[in-house]
Amino acid sequence: MAKQRRAIYYFFLQTIGIPLAYVLIRLIVLTLRIRFTNQHILDALLAEEKGIIYAFWHGDLVLTAPLGAIANRRRRIFIMTSLSRDGELLARFLRLFKFGTVRGSTSRAAVQGLHQLKKRLDEGYSVAVAVDGPRGPRHQVKPGIALLAKASGCPILPSAITLSHAIRLRSWDRCEIPLPFSRCEVRLGTPVRLAPNTDHETLHQVCRELEATLLDLKGTQKPQ
Repeated sequence: MAKQRRAIYYFFLQTIGIPLAYVLIRLIVLTLRIRFTNQHILDALLAEEKGIIYAFWHGDLVLTAPLGAIANRRRRIFIMTSLSRDGELLARFLRLFKFGTVRGSTSRAAVQGLHQLKKRLDEGYSVAVAVDGPRGPRHQVKPGIALLAKASGCPILPSAITLSHAIRLRSWDRCEIPLPFSRCEVRLGTPVRLAPNTDHETLHQVCRELEATLLDLKGTQKPQ
């Protein structure tokens, strides 16, 4: 009986919940007062005609989809989602915004997922990585993004979204849902580039520096 209830629940989310969430987010975004900081950095990277690795916090994911749609139109972006049922729901949500998706995670099928992302970069597409996903710890950068940058030669572009008013869910990532008519700022940081011969110690240091950059862009302190 419990399995049957869960199956009905996920069927409802797939057929009604996700499309409804897509419509609601689109409507809310139309009311936001949006400002882009350091847009010239993105323009310069797009002019290089090679893939970009967007780095963001998992808690920004709801707005990353609609606000990243412009960049996605200029060069298609693929986002990795987990192999779980929740990952499938997220993939459906992202595809409604015309993003490509790759299934995998940092904790399961990680090698396959990163290989698929590198393949997309080699094909000239861009990718986006929730650096503390899929299950945290919150605001802790995992090594996958640095390994991807090393293997592909593509730059990492730190990005964060700030909101003047939002509902913060009690999920592990404190996911933010914007309130209508809020001020919204999309902040971009300095790109990070890694050489193919970057050693393990340097990779670790890059992750810690990226962590500090994303926290600074977000305007938050590192959780204790």
